[in-house]
Amino acid sequence: MRRGLALLCCLLCLSLSSLAHARHVIGHQEPPEETPATPAEREKEAKGYALESLLVRGEYTVIPLPAFSYTRNESFYIGALAPTLRAKQEGIVTEIIAPQYLYNPFVGHTGTLNYYVYPSDTIQYRAIVNYSEKVARDFDFAYRDIGAGGGRYILAAQVNWFKNPFARFFGIGNDTQEQNETNYTAREFLAKGTVGINLGPDFSVMFTERYHEVRVENGILTTLLDTKTKLAGSNLPGLEGARILGHQLMVRYDTRDNLLTPSKGTYVTVSLELSQNLQPSEPDRWGRYIIDARHLIPHAAGRMVFGARLLIDGVTGDRIPFYERPTLGGENTLRAFGLSRFIDDWATVVNLEERIIVKEQRFFEHLVGLEIAPYLDLGRVTSNFGERLRRIQFNPGVGFRLVQKPNVVGRLDLAYGRDGSNAFVGLDYPF
Repeated sequence: MRRGLALLCCLLCLSLSSLAHARHVIGHQEPPEETPATPAEREKEAKGYALESLLVRGEYTVIPLPAFSYTRNESFYIGALAPTLRAKQEGIVTEIIAPQYLYNPFVGHTGTLNYYVYPSDTIQYRAIVNYSEKVARDFDFAYRDIGAGGGRYILAAQVNWFKNPFARFFGIGNDTQEQNETNYTAREFLAKGTVGINLGPDFSVMFTERYHEVRVENGILTTLLDTKTKLAGSNLPGLEGARILGHQLMVRYDTRDNLLTPSKGTYVTVSLELSQNLQPSEPDRWGRYIIDARHLIPHAAGRMVFGARLLIDGVTGDRIPFYERPTLGGENTLRAFGLSRFIDDWATVVNLEERIIVKEQRFFEHLVGLEIAPYLDLGRVTSNFGERLRRIQFNPGVGFRLVQKPNVVGRLDLAYGRDGSNAFVGLDYPF
């Protein structure tokens, strides 16, 4: 959430930084003699030079900004950040550095450093270090290259250790009530690596090994019951923690025109993962099955893009930890709810979204687009995949996106559902 806030503010200032950077790279050109500048134009030009001298240092643009956010789960954050953008001469952002300070009433003072690198259309690096005065920690490092070996291979790796004191548990099932909400601190370590092969321009096969260690600790929110205390003696799988080893095989079909900012094409993945909990004396085993299908249709001369997504996620097995089961809620599924609002053995969600380009502004080589996206999320969880999908959650909403192609999308999504309204600030499209 906090890293998304930083990078969205970074995009909000991108049009301004683009102008300053372009002036530095290309150089100022005097207006033709036959059309002398007016006093207003000269004043505007002088302000541009002043901004350049303050914000641009070589090929980097630094812009200090205030920061504020609020979510139902975490209350408010207030502070400041200084996003730094590095762009190629043609105006494509290849590097983002965003140091940030925030204050939250529950975790106190927090310092964060976000670092994103986009060397090419196929390669991404990410490093995030987040340290709060109380409890919250996040160290996340990731790499992905979908065109390694001249486009033949796929390589990816991630190492993540974090403590999230805002984790919620409402119970199992689609009918869990908001008044059953409890809080716990999720202390987790995740390490995974992926290797794959591109069998054609649109078709690939990948294999992922995953190690996931989880500890459920006491929550910090005094307004909610503690999950471990309330469920003590319930024998809920996963409450005692877990050490999970997973082996996943995935087949992917992808005709989208861009990895991060697509405007047309089809994306389908089918995956099977076999996992086991190494912590008990007798390992518990289960299988997980996921179908994720997305389709984007441009229309209105490319000014609008209709997007649709179907996600089916299920598990079968014994004593599956509750945090390993399919969930709905959060910025990429049911956006009117917080993360992991609904948990069960099967989850189905349909997302429908119309992305409308309201304005595009070019500053020399940079093109920044503002999009408005009305959407509808529909979904539910169930214990039986064959059960009729009744009592579906309906979440209408609207999103606001700033897009700097081909690498960066910042978004604010507002939604309404059974528990009331919700908002998310983050990076990337929801699908």
